[in-house]
Amino acid sequence: MARRGLLAGLLAAGGVILADTVLWAAEDKGEGGLPQFDVTSFPSQIFWLVVAYAVLFYLMSRKALPRVAEILEARQDRIARALDQAARLREEAEELLKRHQARIAAAQQQAQRLLRESQERLQEESARRQAELERELAARLREAEARIAAARERALARLDEAAAEAVQAAVLRLAGIRLSKRDALAAVRQAGEARVEA
Repeated sequence: MARRGLLAGLLAAGGVILADTVLWAAEDKGEGGLPQFDVTSFPSQIFWLVVAYAVLFYLMSRKALPRVAEILEARQDRIARALDQAARLREEAEELLKRHQARIAAAQQQAQRLLRESQERLQEESARRQAELERELAARLREAEARIAAARERALARLDEAAAEAVQAAVLRLAGIRLSKRDALAAVRQAGEARVEA
Protein backbone atom coordinates (compact mmCIF):
# COMPACT_ATOMS: atom_id res chain seq x y z
CA MET A 1 0.00 0.00 0.00
CA ALA A 2 2.79 2.43 0.90
CA ARG A 3 4.75 1.33 -2.17
CA ARG A 4 1.80 2.09 -4.48
CA GLY A 5 1.39 5.52 -2.94
CA LEU A 6 5.09 6.27 -3.42
CA LEU A 7 4.97 5.14 -7.05
CA ALA A 8 1.87 7.25 -7.72
CA GLY A 9 3.64 10.25 -6.22
CA LEU A 10 6.69 9.70 -8.44
CA LEU A 11 4.47 9.44 -11.56
CA ALA A 12 2.63 12.62 -10.65
CA ALA A 13 5.91 14.49 -10.04
CA GLY A 14 7.32 13.27 -13.35
CA GLY A 15 4.18 14.41 -15.18
CA VAL A 16 4.36 17.88 -13.63
CA ILE A 17 8.03 18.26 -14.57
CA LEU A 18 7.30 17.17 -18.15
CA ALA A 19 4.39 19.60 -18.48
CA ASP A 20 6.47 22.49 -17.11
CA THR A 21 9.27 21.71 -19.54
CA VAL A 22 6.94 21.66 -22.55
CA LEU A 23 5.31 24.96 -21.54
CA TRP A 24 8.63 26.66 -20.98
CA ALA A 25 9.97 25.44 -24.30
CA ALA A 26 6.84 26.60 -26.11
CA GLU A 27 7.33 30.11 -24.80
CA ASP A 28 10.99 30.12 -25.84
CA LYS A 29 11.05 30.28 -29.67
CA GLY A 30 14.53 28.90 -29.98
CA GLU A 31 16.21 32.26 -30.03
CA GLY A 32 19.64 31.41 -28.80
CA GLY A 33 18.40 29.68 -25.63
CA LEU A 34 19.50 26.44 -24.12
CA PRO A 35 19.60 23.49 -26.58
CA GLN A 36 17.46 21.29 -24.35
CA PHE A 37 14.66 23.82 -24.76
CA ASP A 38 14.79 23.62 -28.54
CA VAL A 39 11.37 22.34 -29.69
CA THR A 40 12.88 20.36 -32.51
CA SER A 41 14.78 18.17 -30.07
CA PHE A 42 11.75 17.47 -27.84
CA PRO A 43 10.90 14.02 -29.22
CA SER A 44 14.34 12.64 -28.37
CA GLN A 45 14.31 14.40 -24.98
CA ILE A 46 10.86 13.00 -24.20
CA PHE A 47 12.02 9.55 -25.29
CA TRP A 48 15.04 9.64 -23.01
CA LEU A 49 12.92 11.12 -20.20
CA VAL A 50 10.47 8.25 -20.49
CA VAL A 51 13.36 5.74 -20.61
CA ALA A 52 15.02 7.29 -17.56
CA TYR A 53 11.69 7.46 -15.76
CA ALA A 54 10.94 3.81 -16.60
CA VAL A 55 14.39 2.71 -15.41
CA LEU A 56 13.98 4.72 -12.23
CA PHE A 57 10.49 3.30 -11.76
CA TYR A 58 11.81 -0.23 -12.32
CA LEU A 59 14.71 0.24 -9.87
CA MET A 60 12.44 1.76 -7.24
CA SER A 61 9.70 -0.84 -7.58
CA ARG A 62 11.93 -3.91 -7.92
CA LYS A 63 15.01 -3.06 -5.88
CA ALA A 64 14.72 -0.13 -3.47
CA LEU A 65 11.13 -0.34 -2.23
CA PRO A 66 11.19 -4.12 -1.62
CA ARG A 67 14.42 -3.70 0.32
CA VAL A 68 12.85 -0.93 2.39
CA ALA A 69 9.82 -3.15 2.96
CA GLU A 70 12.09 -6.03 4.01
CA ILE A 71 13.95 -3.73 6.42
CA LEU A 72 10.65 -2.51 7.89
CA GLU A 73 9.36 -6.08 8.24
CA ALA A 74 12.64 -7.20 9.83
CA ARG A 75 12.45 -4.25 12.21
CA GLN A 76 8.84 -5.08 13.02
CA ASP A 77 9.83 -8.72 13.64
CA ARG A 78 12.67 -7.62 15.95
CA ILE A 79 10.31 -5.35 17.83
CA ALA A 80 7.74 -8.15 18.15
CA ARG A 81 10.44 -10.58 19.37
CA ALA A 82 11.71 -7.99 21.85
CA LEU A 83 8.17 -7.41 23.12
CA ASP A 84 7.60 -11.16 23.44
CA GLN A 85 10.87 -11.57 25.30
CA ALA A 86 10.02 -8.62 27.55
CA ALA A 87 6.61 -10.16 28.31
CA ARG A 88 8.23 -13.53 29.03
CA LEU A 89 10.86 -11.93 31.27
CA ARG A 90 8.14 -9.99 33.06
CA GLU A 91 6.19 -13.20 33.70
CA GLU A 92 9.36 -14.87 34.98
CA ALA A 93 10.07 -11.88 37.23
CA GLU A 94 6.52 -12.01 38.60
CA GLU A 95 6.88 -15.75 39.22
CA LEU A 96 10.21 -15.19 40.99
CA LEU A 97 8.63 -12.42 43.07
CA LYS A 98 5.76 -14.74 44.08
CA ARG A 99 8.23 -17.48 45.04
CA HIS A 100 10.34 -14.98 46.97
CA GLN A 101 7.27 -13.68 48.82
CA ALA A 102 6.21 -17.26 49.59
CA ARG A 103 9.69 -18.00 50.99
CA ILE A 104 9.58 -14.84 53.10
CA ALA A 105 6.12 -15.80 54.43
CA ALA A 106 7.36 -19.32 55.23
CA ALA A 107 10.43 -17.91 56.98
CA GLN A 108 8.25 -15.54 59.01
CA GLN A 109 5.95 -18.41 60.02
CA GLN A 110 8.94 -20.51 61.02
CA ALA A 111 10.40 -17.61 62.99
CA GLN A 112 7.08 -17.12 64.79
CA ARG A 113 6.88 -20.85 65.52
CA LEU A 114 10.45 -20.87 66.88
CA LEU A 115 9.67 -17.79 68.96
CA ARG A 116 6.55 -19.45 70.41
CA GLU A 117 8.52 -22.62 71.15
CA SER A 118 11.28 -20.60 72.82
CA GLN A 119 8.73 -18.70 74.91
CA GLU A 120 7.00 -21.94 75.92
CA ARG A 121 10.36 -23.51 76.78
CA LEU A 122 11.34 -20.48 78.84
CA GLN A 123 7.98 -20.50 80.63
CA GLU A 124 8.33 -24.22 81.39
CA GLU A 125 11.88 -23.68 82.64
CA SER A 126 10.75 -20.72 84.74
CA ALA A 127 7.85 -22.73 86.18
CA ARG A 128 10.19 -25.66 86.94
CA ARG A 129 12.69 -23.39 88.66
CA GLN A 130 9.89 -21.66 90.57
CA ALA A 131 8.59 -25.05 91.75
CA GLU A 132 12.10 -26.13 92.78
CA LEU A 133 12.58 -22.85 94.62
CA GLU A 134 9.23 -23.23 96.37
CA ARG A 135 10.11 -26.80 97.39
CA GLU A 136 13.52 -25.67 98.64
CA LEU A 137 11.96 -22.78 100.56
CA ALA A 138 9.30 -25.10 102.04
CA ALA A 139 12.02 -27.55 103.14
CA ARG A 140 14.04 -24.73 104.68
CA LEU A 141 10.91 -23.41 106.38
CA ARG A 142 10.17 -26.85 107.81
CA GLU A 143 13.76 -27.13 109.02
CA ALA A 144 13.56 -23.67 110.58
CA GLU A 145 10.25 -24.52 112.26
CA ALA A 146 11.73 -27.77 113.55
CA ARG A 147 14.76 -25.89 114.91
CA ILE A 148 12.47 -23.28 116.49
CA ALA A 149 10.31 -26.00 118.02
CA ALA A 150 13.38 -27.81 119.34
CA ALA A 151 14.76 -24.54 120.73
CA ARG A 152 11.41 -23.82 122.37
CA GLU A 153 11.32 -27.31 123.85
CA ARG A 154 14.81 -26.81 125.18
CA ALA A 155 13.89 -23.40 126.51
CA LEU A 156 10.74 -24.79 128.12
CA ALA A 157 12.73 -27.65 129.62
CA ARG A 158 15.22 -25.18 131.03
CA LEU A 159 12.35 -23.04 132.20
CA ASP A 160 10.80 -26.02 133.97
CA GLU A 161 14.15 -26.76 135.56
CA ALA A 162 14.55 -23.12 136.60
CA ALA A 163 11.01 -23.10 137.96
CA ALA A 164 11.67 -26.36 139.82
CA GLU A 165 14.81 -24.83 141.35
CA ALA A 166 12.80 -21.75 142.30
CA VAL A 167 10.11 -23.98 143.87
CA GLN A 168 12.80 -25.90 145.80
CA ALA A 169 14.30 -22.68 147.09
CA ALA A 170 10.90 -21.20 147.99
CA VAL A 171 9.72 -24.34 149.82
CA LEU A 172 13.02 -24.54 151.62
CA ARG A 173 12.84 -20.96 152.68
CA LEU A 174 9.14 -20.85 153.51
CA ALA A 175 8.57 -24.30 154.92
CA GLY A 176 12.07 -25.37 155.62
CA ILE A 177 11.51 -28.58 153.67
CA ARG A 178 14.01 -29.78 151.15
CA LEU A 179 12.19 -31.02 148.03
CA SER A 180 13.80 -33.35 145.54
CA LYS A 181 14.32 -32.12 142.00
CA ARG A 182 11.90 -34.70 140.65
CA ASP A 183 9.11 -33.62 143.06
CA ALA A 184 9.73 -29.97 142.25
CA LEU A 185 9.53 -30.69 138.45
CA ALA A 186 6.31 -32.68 138.97
CA ALA A 187 4.78 -29.80 140.91
CA VAL A 188 5.77 -27.29 138.19
CA ARG A 189 4.36 -29.50 135.44
CA GLN A 190 1.16 -30.08 137.39
CA ALA A 191 0.75 -26.33 137.83
CA GLY A 192 1.37 -25.74 134.11
CA GLU A 193 -1.21 -28.37 133.08
CA ALA A 194 -3.74 -26.88 135.47
CA ARG A 195 -3.15 -23.44 133.91
CA VAL A 196 -3.60 -24.85 130.39
CA GLU A 197 -6.83 -26.58 131.31
CA ALA A 198 -8.16 -23.39 132.90
